[in-house]
Amino acid sequence: MSKLIKRIINTLKLFRKLEISRRNLGFTFITYYIYNIRINIIRKFVLRRQFKKGWFVSTNLETYGYCNRECDFCFNNKRFTQRKKGEMPIKLWEKIINELSEMNFAGRISPHFYGEPLMDKRLPDLIHYARRSCKNSYISLFTNGDFLSEDLFVKLIRAGVNIFLITNYEDLENRHFEFLRNKYPGHVILRSYKDFKKTNRAGELFDEKKLLTTPCLRPASQLVINWDGSILLCCMDYYAKETFGNINTQSIKDIWSSKEFINKRELLRLGKRASIPICKYCDDSGNIPW
Repeated sequence: MSKLIKRIINTLKLFRKLEISRRNLGFTFITYYIYNIRINIIRKFVLRRQFKKGWFVSTNLETYGYCNRECDFCFNNKRFTQRKKGEMPIKLWEKIINELSEMNFAGRISPHFYGEPLMDKRLPDLIHYARRSCKNSYISLFTNGDFLSEDLFVKLIRAGVNIFLITNYEDLENRHFEFLRNKYPGHVILRSYKDFKKTNRAGELFDEKKLLTTPCLRPASQLVINWDGSILLCCMDYYAKETFGNINTQSIKDIWSSKEFINKRELLRLGKRASIPICKYCDDSGNIPW
């Protein structure tokens, strides 16, 4: 089968999923598809150009530092020393989003780090502000789904969320998650905790000391901001060991363009993981998190 035929088939499958979702959400045809074409297709051309210029293409912006689960492959498990936790002030969220808007940011915005975003009752309003300000960004919500009712799902879609990545952390299938995926297939990715590789998170989670020398492009492509405004090297850095400033008192552009931050991103581009303590035994693939 040729690549062209595969693309046509995949496009038709995507259209079918979007059309089922559109009808169940009650959006008009023209409004819905103009919005989705702009977000899903046009932005990709912009992002490739931005990455080549040295800018990030995705963001993790933690609004809420707490989680209701204690998975054994996560730092939120009690066997690990817990970091300081809190919630991001609304004014700080607005400052971050405003700066992204000024940059015409068209990449991914995800309101999480190690907290469960749906525990933040302010989330619909925060998402609405982000969508209004960053019209071309792709807003994805990573969640365990424990607090995801259908009403909240629809409310967040209408506020601006493009996709929900729901992870089922139980051994049995979750009928509610299946229901959401079947009714809104264009906006739900459903997976089990068994489906993805558990990384050792900067060499901290598991007792493995394997040194990789492969390039890591994650810090060069992803902006990570902790709930307190700290900008981190990477989303693997639970304890915020490698910080490069704080958005409360500095701008995203100034921090991202700082000599120290650029140097460490370059070291990781070259595969010199051992030169940075938290990266030395990290087993993450280092792929760009589009």
